[in-house]
Amino acid sequence: RVLSQIREEHEIVAKVERWREVTKLTNTYLDALPEEIDPEDGRIHTNFSQVRAATGRLSSTDPNLQNIPIRSDLGRPIRGCFVAEEGNALTSCDYNQVELRVLAHVAGDEALRAIFASGEDVHAATAAGIIGADPEAISPAERSKAKMVNYGIAYGLSAFGLAERLSISREEAGAYIDSYFERYAGVKRFIDETIERATDEGRVTTLMGRRRLIPELRSRNWQTRSLGERLAVNTVIQGTAADIIKIAMIRCRAALDSGDLESRLILQIHDELLFEGPEAEAGAVAELARREMVDAFELDPPLAVDVGSGPDWLGAK
Repeated sequence: RVLSQIREEHEIVAKVERWREVTKLTNTYLDALPEEIDPEDGRIHTNFSQVRAATGRLSSTDPNLQNIPIRSDLGRPIRGCFVAEEGNALTSCDYNQVELRVLAHVAGDEALRAIFASGEDVHAATAAGIIGADPEAISPAERSKAKMVNYGIAYGLSAFGLAERLSISREEAGAYIDSYFERYAGVKRFIDETIERATDEGRVTTLMGRRRLIPELRSRNWQTRSLGERLAVNTVIQGTAADIIKIAMIRCRAALDSGDLESRLILQIHDELLFEGPEAEAGAVAELARREMVDAFELDPPLAVDVGSGPDWLGAK
């Protein structure tokens, strides 16, 4: 974070940042992952835990296959190293903005629901309506900034935290937050009510009824209490999304079995399911997975799934 704040002050800062990224990619993936290949089947196998992540998400370890780069231009090609067996294809099925859809549902915010109903890009809408970008020419950088606003504010990021993430002044960040809550008043109401109820009851629940205790809310320490407030809101949203994809996994497995398909579900990466099977089945798997994932839980706005297939993981995205 400190380096990003002084990036424009000297050319060496960008070089240090790039060196750090290359070093991490090399040590974490290019050098380490080949050592994890099982000599018997030539595959890499991970371990999933259902209890490691407090939000309820599955956690992948030894090695962690949920943090393979996708956002970095330098790291993205590493996904291309994960290939299907000969004659097979990988099919990636990824929930579209599932956490923001859950937020729109639980908050009952009509403005946010309307964006999804229209098919508009929610981050582009935020860029145009909140950070003042030209709606006809929103740049990738502006969309990325709006994405940080959408997720950061929803999870309780303060003006200080948002300013630090976006490398802007605290006053500008505060104006973004005020504008966001003015436009999405239902989200503000949901956050306030969730924190109030969680403080009173000492816990929160996902839409599926899974409970999480939040003892931090009753701490005398302001920082600990603020953490508890963020955890309370985050658990309702991210925890519900975690529940949804677990149901989707069960439904997809059952549908594959009943459809007498050779394809199988091989990996879960937070909001994404990855299938492998004969190339001829890729279309059927995509249709099956989209149906089962969308029907896993009824939301307003409805769930949506982005699907792609290819010979490797990068090509499938």
